[in-house]
Amino acid sequence: MTTMKRRTLIGGLALGAAALAVLPATAQQRFDGVTVRVATFGGGWDKAVHKYAGYKFEELGGKVEYVTAPPRDNLAKLIAAKGRPAPFDVVEMGDLTWVDTFDAGFLQKINLANIPNTKDLLKTQYDEWKVASWITQEGIVVNVEKFKEAGIPMPERYRDLLHPKLAGKLALIDITQAGASQLLVGATMDAGGTQENVDPGLKFVKDANPLQFWKVGAQVVTLMKANDIWAATMHAGFAVQMKRAGLPVTFVHPKIGTDRRGLLKEGWLGVVKGSPQPRAAEFFINEYISAATQHGLALERGVVPVNGAARAKLIDDPVLKEMFLIADSDVAKMVSVDFNKFNLDEATQKWTRMVSSR
Repeated sequence: MTTMKRRTLIGGLALGAAALAVLPATAQQRFDGVTVRVATFGGGWDKAVHKYAGYKFEELGGKVEYVTAPPRDNLAKLIAAKGRPAPFDVVEMGDLTWVDTFDAGFLQKINLANIPNTKDLLKTQYDEWKVASWITQEGIVVNVEKFKEAGIPMPERYRDLLHPKLAGKLALIDITQAGASQLLVGATMDAGGTQENVDPGLKFVKDANPLQFWKVGAQVVTLMKANDIWAATMHAGFAVQMKRAGLPVTFVHPKIGTDRRGLLKEGWLGVVKGSPQPRAAEFFINEYISAATQHGLALERGVVPVNGAARAKLIDDPVLKEMFLIADSDVAKMVSVDFNKFNLDEATQKWTRMVSSR
């Protein structure tokens, strides 16, 4: 196993050295009497996943049990169960959590021959250890009407939010929330910096001096409705929700440097080392990334499909077409955070000191 640099604390866990063998795919595979346990998000996400993917496993005689918690909590469950049977078979990971889960040796190799739907994913979105499950596209939600009334040009880059007329009318994502890493990296790279040192991004945050650092998306929606803020850094799914609720918003995928535009936050699926049902886990992952499931999750939950065929169908929905980058060529030019380079712990410490001194 190739070892990755560690960027968060998992103290003292040894790396796993070997992957378990998997059974070959069969044309008429059934799963009578088999239970596959899936660690994923709660809050209705598990129900949506079952609606579009899980039921297909049950149609073949199996049963799906969902363990619902944020990725960090599910990683803690794996740590607590070390040396005992795996607490679940499939684990859904965040873009940072994937690195920790891999480094701690909690994943086994996936037989990609059993995941044929990877044909509709970009080559960067799967390998023998993980398969992308969803994308959020991070950027800027803008109240178009307020910008026009104030004579503020539509922003193209993060630094455009430093316009003096936006003073006190801006909300930024808090460092504790998924998506803050993308903000810091995007602002840093656009200023000519690198992911190893996001001080330029931290400077942008300080100079922006927002009305609020938000921790719950509903906070932003409330502030937008009241016209207390006119712009916020968050993912495009929130812009979709606000637009459908009648707010006059659009979404900006910020330019980064000369040839990049937009930022990705990705979710990942893996098979847990020691799973007694690797073939069932692989079947579930394959259904999760199918065009039908990915399209359904996009419409119902506001995420961007990793499946290119599903993304192509989004052009049929005018709101999704407006808010999301859909073409493979556009998605390929978006920036992803490399958590082997970006040190979240260090950035968090600097952010906390900076904010506390405001």
